[in-house]
Amino acid sequence: MPDTARAPRRTPVAIAVAASAAVFTMLLAGCGGGDDYDDGPPPGNALDRAAGFYEGVNASNRHVSVIVIETGRYYVLYGPTAIPGSTQIEGVLVGDGTAGGSTFSATTLQNLNFTNQTNVAGAMTATFLLRSYFDANLAYVGGATDAFNADYSFRYEDAPSLSLVAGNYSGQLASIVGVPNATMTISSSGAVSIAATGGCTAGGTILLHPFGNVYDLNLTFGAGCPAAGLTLSGHAKYDTTTSSLTAITTTPSITNTVLVVGTKV
Repeated sequence: MPDTARAPRRTPVAIAVAASAAVFTMLLAGCGGGDDYDDGPPPGNALDRAAGFYEGVNASNRHVSVIVIETGRYYVLYGPTAIPGSTQIEGVLVGDGTAGGSTFSATTLQNLNFTNQTNVAGAMTATFLLRSYFDANLAYVGGATDAFNADYSFRYEDAPSLSLVAGNYSGQLASIVGVPNATMTISSSGAVSIAATGGCTAGGTILLHPFGNVYDLNLTFGAGCPAAGLTLSGHAKYDTTTSSLTAITTTPSITNTVLVVGTKV
């Protein structure tokens, strides 16, 4: 279980994502960042203080990679159970929360497991410290529980740029109905086009998010896709060390989620 008030830790770690044959591969990248904000003093709003990238391990010994957006939206990518050093992503948690003081609370949570093809609802309560840690307790419908401890990644403070993400990618598109291989192209203006095995195509835009090393993404999915006829929105992060993009898009109700990962080719 997470500590209720543990000492600040400054463990700069970073993560990127690339495709593998059946699931996704998480590639450890180099350290980054520093101790001071370049754009002024640290944010004072509680959600602003919680925002960031975090890396850690959960109670079932899975590696977790956490993205917290200053709006309260959060994503938790996790690997196979009992393998804390695994490079695979088995599923993702998606939800929306609020924050006050050093507590983050979310009554909305969807746990999508791509291997088991399941989607389980729940809730999350976390404690956090600015640029240090984000530790959470999870409670699922049906009674199951989980928890994780995650440390801040200074990769969140890297500068995003459309010129960095522009290019051609090879990777995968994942939902609870399948994980087909996919190719993706991002233009210098932020236009996105995706083609996946089985005939699924999607198109949309990627833009700079106003806060942190984050991108805003909108994708409209065509026939043969897991979200056919729907426009999903979400966020992405790009790792310059491995030239890899990780994007999570959802419907407003977060009941339909599609993850896209790829590495530049």
